[in-house]
Amino acid sequence: MHPIRRHIALLIILAALGLACAPAPAPAPLRLPPQEISALLPRAGQDGCLLRPQYQQERAKDYLERYFACWTRVKPKHSRDELWSLAQPAADKPGLGINLRPRPKNWYKALWQEAGGLAYPSADWQGLTLGPCNLRVLPTREPDFEEGPGGGFPFDRLQQTSLPGGLPVRVWHVSPRGDWLVAETPLALGWLPVSAVGRLTPEQAGRWIKGPFLAVTKDQTPARTLGGGFVFNAALGWLLPLEPGQSGAWRVRAPLGAVLGEAVLGPCALPLENGAPFPLPLSPANLDAVATPLLGQPYDWGGQWGRRDCSALTRDLLAPFGLWLPRNSSDQAKAGAENIPLQGLGDAEKRAIIMARGLPWLSLLHMPGHVMLYLGAPQGEPLVLQALWGLKTRTPQGEGRLRVGRVVVTGLEPGAELPNLARPEGLLLPRLTTLVVLAPPQSRCPQPH
Repeated sequence: MHPIRRHIALLIILAALGLACAPAPAPAPLRLPPQEISALLPRAGQDGCLLRPQYQQERAKDYLERYFACWTRVKPKHSRDELWSLAQPAADKPGLGINLRPRPKNWYKALWQEAGGLAYPSADWQGLTLGPCNLRVLPTREPDFEEGPGGGFPFDRLQQTSLPGGLPVRVWHVSPRGDWLVAETPLALGWLPVSAVGRLTPEQAGRWIKGPFLAVTKDQTPARTLGGGFVFNAALGWLLPLEPGQSGAWRVRAPLGAVLGEAVLGPCALPLENGAPFPLPLSPANLDAVATPLLGQPYDWGGQWGRRDCSALTRDLLAPFGLWLPRNSSDQAKAGAENIPLQGLGDAEKRAIIMARGLPWLSLLHMPGHVMLYLGAPQGEPLVLQALWGLKTRTPQGEGRLRVGRVVVTGLEPGAELPNLARPEGLLLPRLTTLVVLAPPQSRCPQPH
């Protein structure tokens, strides 16, 4: 038979069997409640407030003390062993490199030693990040992925967290080659490229810390010189010192770059609609303005590409309001005015406690490795806002993930309608361990009846 005729005959046979060019069956869509923040906001008193202004000012003062704590220390907060412990889990179980090939076991320790980890601390100076940057577990930009379910992209084990521009940092070590440094930041300890940080004089730091501050309330906010030159894009939750002379735009002080490692600071302009004096009053209108643009944003482990994972979402959303949250989900579970244990309770009892004692928009729900913002139960069912990567599934072929990969409003059992969802570990409600109430009763504004 002629080769072309043979090929056609084979296609006909495969088509008859339903095998030719048959697309893989699409996963069933995840059933979600309406993705509308405005419909989920709590009722406020006559003045629109949800928290008393005096309480917000107290929280904002505490926020700034934590924010600048690294600048006011007289010695490092973290030991050399703690610095190495950041990389220890990856070193104990080597992962895959950028070519998805296994790394040699000694690769991790060699990087740390080459960068002078044994000599930490070897420096002591105040600095500012010059723009958005990634704080790393080891002095390398290369990713490291763990094999197996729950590993792989985007879960780079060497990513500590993303950092905004203009963030105070304390440099406690510089590598022998001068290319990497160890920085204590308000969010975490880790390694930064030297090019990411500008050194400050004590006078510059003293002026910066005085404030007052502008809170950035929207992602992709361009900071420009007064002459119109682009400096960087600021994101929700950034703080920059306010300067006098607002006219059609916020005027702030910002790092413009560095010369021989020394920070160059100067005035910048930000659009009026993208910022507010810190702290922003906690009202339904302000919550709507801050939270609505986050819906649908891609999930981003450690913020490597300028978006957010679960704990960065909760932290950045509440930051403009002066409410401090630590960087990772396990620490956020301990951050409340009240921490109500849920572990060991049945699903119905958990749901009842959340609805009775949770404060909408001011409560977190935590389970190991994940955190969510409680929004209330407007239709009698608790809802949460979360940056959700995926839900565990199980089929005859093995374990998998129903990938969500974005910021969504969900109930406490998203995916429960799907037959291949792993039970109970694919559901959120059975795994909840803590209800975190962020504000005590006396801090809340009187609510309308």
